[in-house]
Amino acid sequence: MLTAMVLPMVSCRRAVEKARRNIRLEAVEKVERKGMGGAEAVVRVKNGTGYKLVLERAKVDLFYAGSRVMSITLHGRVEVPRRTTGSFTSLWRVRTTDPMAYYVMVKKIREDDISQVAVSFAVEGRGGPASVKNSEEMVPLSEFLNIFGLSLQDVKNYLDE
Repeated sequence: MLTAMVLPMVSCRRAVEKARRNIRLEAVEKVERKGMGGAEAVVRVKNGTGYKLVLERAKVDLFYAGSRVMSITLHGRVEVPRRTTGSFTSLWRVRTTDPMAYYVMVKKIREDDISQVAVSFAVEGRGGPASVKNSEEMVPLSEFLNIFGLSLQDVKNYLDE
């Protein structure tokens, strides 16, 4: 009985580890503002799996000193074909909820002071037959950037555009 319970868990863990090796965000190639309420991001993604990946929903909230400053929401879906490495464009809605706090946050980021900047995010999608949901609350900006292989300089470059 115990073997019947443990084997699926081990094989599931192996599948997750294999997927982690085969799916990778390789680079954020471009982020461009589109008017006051939008942005376009081009990312380079590796999908070494046998399944099409679909990002159906994504939302990122930026916080400064514990208060929400901005919300960024995926507009439309993004599909990455199986066994592909390529650049993919995504459109985002950008809403600044506190313009003064946003100004202070940008100033602090330019000064390399990100101690009070945090990010919450939620993503939903599919990887073949499996649905994927992931979310984190109030992650320090430095940790969030590490998750996606980004640097503070990448953020500064976006702010300077």
